[in-house]
Amino acid sequence: MYQFDLTATNISASKTHIYGAPNTYIGLGALRKAPDNNIYLAANYLNYYPYQDTSYNVYNTNLSVINQPDSLGLACDFQPFSFYLGGARTYNGLPNNPDYELGAWVGSPCDTLSVGLSPNPGDPSPSEARGAWMQAWFNSEWNMIHVNASKLKGKSGVLRLIVVEGRVVVERKVEVIAGGDFTGEIMMNGIASGVYIVSLSTEKDKVQGKVLKF
Repeated sequence: MYQFDLTATNISASKTHIYGAPNTYIGLGALRKAPDNNIYLAANYLNYYPYQDTSYNVYNTNLSVINQPDSLGLACDFQPFSFYLGGARTYNGLPNNPDYELGAWVGSPCDTLSVGLSPNPGDPSPSEARGAWMQAWFNSEWNMIHVNASKLKGKSGVLRLIVVEGRVVVERKVEVIAGGDFTGEIMMNGIASGVYIVSLSTEKDKVQGKVLKF
């Protein structure tokens, strides 16, 4: 894996080697920037592809992470196989998650929503959730929203699906696993297409983001 400085006068000359697979059994896959501004790398363990039920190891149960993607060279802080998937396993792919937090573009229909949400009584403020983050995306094939969260404080919480006007359409209690991770789904059967807010609140944290059902 190489990094290029896109601000350099000679971009080709800025090529810097960041990482190489530790052995021939590791295949490096997709890279995606996440809402926490980190870049995540998927990989698969070629020696056990497709995975057997008993095939669990550091290579197929973790994503690798670039923690400082805007920093040059090794300062980008690439940490191989450091993000635990909560018991799930990875191959080469990652979901394509549009960024709905880009803000309004005047004169464009792209992400021009300006409706705010009133916090639910008892929910922590976003300022209390520093460090925690959430990823949510719609899977049209399964008609569900996948939700991943990390660095949460607290052991239990409430997962909500909210229309942009502020009305809650789905609400249920959830558990946070050791280490502050959460993985879950919201079934979208009978729920109209449109833009929704996914909110996850624990007794100590709150994270949320926009999702488009299409």
